[in-house]
Amino acid sequence: MAITFHVNDKSPLKGCSLVTGFHGLGATGFISVKHAVTSLNAELIGYIETDRIPPFVSMEDRRLSLPFEIYKKENFVFVLTNVPPHPKERQAFSKSLAEWAINEGFYSSYLIGGLDSRLKPSDADKIRCTVTKKFKDDVGIPLLEKGLFVVGPLAVMLTYFEINDFPAIALLPYANPTRPDPMAASVAVENLNRLTHLTMDVSQLITDAQRIEMEIQEFNKQRQDRGKMDQHTLYI
Repeated sequence: MAITFHVNDKSPLKGCSLVTGFHGLGATGFISVKHAVTSLNAELIGYIETDRIPPFVSMEDRRLSLPFEIYKKENFVFVLTNVPPHPKERQAFSKSLAEWAINEGFYSSYLIGGLDSRLKPSDADKIRCTVTKKFKDDVGIPLLEKGLFVVGPLAVMLTYFEINDFPAIALLPYANPTRPDPMAASVAVENLNRLTHLTMDVSQLITDAQRIEMEIQEFNKQRQDRGKMDQHTLYI
């Protein structure tokens, strides 16, 4: 199963930090990386090709947007998965991405996922993290509790990073498991800012979250109103 990285030769990668995420709980990883690429005006430097590449493209900024894109801003490389990898390639894709970062001499990796918000110990809890032993010790984020698991592509990447003594952290904000959650993404981005000294504005993510919440509330209200009307009709 071939996973090929097509990267502009003029973009040195050694010493960079990899940032990526996937369409997991709340689509938190995807939303966070998409926001980072947009807010930092990162440069498109390449693509990832797979045997089962998803058959989806779109137009963005007068160019084709492909399923797997690679962006760069200063010493940060962002892998944006516009479409989830094919289920039969998910593990190979994740492994290849981790091996690519190691073989290219990256300095570290920041992975973004999500935790089911129903597991929150309290409303004050916003995020957990997992780290490889090579990552700096004190990150100021509570570690994932024993008995809880990271699953999917991030778990595969963390496994290969740990085996190869590579510094990596997974940022896991609590996210709504039933819909895209920009608020969870804003928590991830804020913590990424703090750890990396990037300065990404999260106000648009918060606005998006508020809009989604208002739309859901309006939908629920309309559904309740329809229910009341139906009950009233039954008794006429």
